[in-house]
Amino acid sequence: MSNLVDIVRPAAEEGNIDLLYSVLKNNPSILADIDSEQLVETPLHIAASKGHIPFVIEIMNWKPSFALKLNPEGLSPIHLAIQNKRMMLWFVDMNKELVRVKGKGGLTPLHLASQIGDVDILAVLIRACPDSLQDVTVWGETALHIAAKNNNYDALHLLVSFLRNYAGKNAASLEKKILNWKDEDDNTILHISVQNNHPKKTILLLIRSPVIYLNAKNLKDKTTLDMAISEEIKKLLSRSGVKPGSEVINSRTQAERISSPITVIGFCSRYLNRFRSTVSDEQHNILLIIFTLIVTATYQTVLSPPGGLHQSDAASDNNSTISSTLPSAGKSVMSKSVFFWFSYLNMISFSISMIIILVMTPRGMMVSSPLLMLPMSCFAISYLYSMWMISPTHSNTVVVLTYLFVMLVVIIISQYYRLKLMLNRRKVIVTR
Repeated sequence: MSNLVDIVRPAAEEGNIDLLYSVLKNNPSILADIDSEQLVETPLHIAASKGHIPFVIEIMNWKPSFALKLNPEGLSPIHLAIQNKRMMLWFVDMNKELVRVKGKGGLTPLHLASQIGDVDILAVLIRACPDSLQDVTVWGETALHIAAKNNNYDALHLLVSFLRNYAGKNAASLEKKILNWKDEDDNTILHISVQNNHPKKTILLLIRSPVIYLNAKNLKDKTTLDMAISEEIKKLLSRSGVKPGSEVINSRTQAERISSPITVIGFCSRYLNRFRSTVSDEQHNILLIIFTLIVTATYQTVLSPPGGLHQSDAASDNNSTISSTLPSAGKSVMSKSVFFWFSYLNMISFSISMIIILVMTPRGMMVSSPLLMLPMSCFAISYLYSMWMISPTHSNTVVVLTYLFVMLVVIIISQYYRLKLMLNRRKVIVTR
């Protein structure tokens, strides 16, 4: 196979496209034969290392698969072009997924850029493929781990800032996952930064992140406070709420969580998850439409109750209008007993429909978007106020308290996953 590569090598080293076609004219299947090998130095490797962009594009047009090939050293062409910004731009422009090509040890181009600390290359790679931040080496290292271990402060600052400002799909979960990720020794980025005695501004950048778990422990049961070298950093960590490893309670194991007795919240969670899993997409859409119509109808009946509302009387005297409002003006014409059952059934229907709508809402939206709960809460409050206003008597305490209880259940169920995530941040160490 080396003989075949040697035939194309002069053209690749010179970046001579005419010479390449001369070789292909005499050996039409030479590129396919090279591509059939597992570990091989392709013409794309050679041209990428030499910086011949036109030749690289020509080879990519012929054999896109060459971009995924590893040479005997375990490097792909984009790995070899890591220090050539223009070459990297061309590779990424042709195929953004090349950012995630793994070489020897699971190293991606993003890992290598973090290792050398080139912020310009890093910016190109993470903007092209933000998901590449999730890629880890065989040692469990993210690009942030590698930047921290190599004391590349600018690279680490860029990566953390990107995660903080990123607004793409699942941005919040991505930030939390990456900033709390643990390597083979269960060290987080904060562990490594403290252990390597990084500058104060780097430590502050990490501990000020609202999603980072400050009291995570590594395999030696040490927190960042135990690993800190500088007294100034120790004081900074202590003021931020970091505790020694001896004072941090280990989280329950998976086996303990599975075998633990089920709680009321756990029962509700299990029921909701099973309900979600049994509903098809078509049924899901139909249910949302039906219960949205029920919510709309029940609210409309409060605005226009059966029989209508008592009206106020107006009398005119000497060109001036004097209004005398009846005590029952704006109240339902129904009797107190009839209104009690009307309001009770109406509230139950409204509450159940609201619960179903929240249950059928995609979990990610319900957890990550407070904007969803704000209008629904305001809508429920306005409904309650409207019901109270048309009531023949304001002493209908049973109905009001019952409705408030039902709405409390709605809020607890809808916010369960959000509360669970907040608790996990403080009680559960994020693991791989």
